[in-house]
Amino acid sequence: MTTASPRHIRPADRTRMRRAARAERRPSIGGRILGGFGEVLITLGVLGLLFVVWELWWTGIDADRDRREATEEFYSQIQAAGEDLGGDGEVNGNGDESTFEACYTLEDGTEIGCSPSMRDLADGESTMAMLYAPRLGDNWAAPVRQGVEAMQLDRGGVGHYPTTQWPDEPGNFAVAGHRNTYASMLGNQDRLQPGDELYLQTAEGIYIYEVFESYVVQPHQREVLLPVPGDESQPEPDTGILTLTTCHPLYSNAERLITHARITDFEPTGGEIPAAIAHHIPGADVPQASGER
Repeated sequence: MTTASPRHIRPADRTRMRRAARAERRPSIGGRILGGFGEVLITLGVLGLLFVVWELWWTGIDADRDRREATEEFYSQIQAAGEDLGGDGEVNGNGDESTFEACYTLEDGTEIGCSPSMRDLADGESTMAMLYAPRLGDNWAAPVRQGVEAMQLDRGGVGHYPTTQWPDEPGNFAVAGHRNTYASMLGNQDRLQPGDELYLQTAEGIYIYEVFESYVVQPHQREVLLPVPGDESQPEPDTGILTLTTCHPLYSNAERLITHARITDFEPTGGEIPAAIAHHIPGADVPQASGER
């Protein structure tokens, strides 16, 4: 049996063959639906990736810029208010004995100074203090504002829970901060260890705390914000506590990571600045590393 060459195929047969070929290439209705659905998923995936980039990266850029501006404004406010006891327009401790108003005294006799400036700046916008945690990095510095809403936390700092105490009174000075976005100020809070020092600087001086514990709780466990954290019998606090709160685990808000630090000392403005944070303070004498001149 012989096969007809293309020259011997009738025109009508050629037409039918072309139509059959086109029909084979044309996707079915189900195929077109699946293809369209796939394109939608790809588009959503791209948009989702862009959102993640915006949330984790771009918000951090904006927040870090706000953080730097707030830090500069804080020191400018101190200088403008004449709080500098060094007399040269800088917040530069020189080791001299400085007088200050004490608000309460620790069991070992250490006097803890008053900081009325914090209450004066508790408008939700202004920077009331600066928080330093050397364990979290040499450049780690967080402006402290009053409140724990987005307008405070999204600006590259931490916010004070208004229902908790102030650092110049016995009780719990508790703050919150982002862990994953908006500069992730408490992103590495889990690195803090017992014995680490935290420093809270106000216009009147520097409150020095020592970390003593960290743990994880559920979001509803607000007893961590009590005057004596965790003690719901409401005893009268006899010392100052600094509490850090942030989301846990990383990239989730299912739980809360809590870190407590106990106050150990107060250094008034104009006094000796702790070496660990001297490089943050304008005009301070920064200790040189061994071998440097």
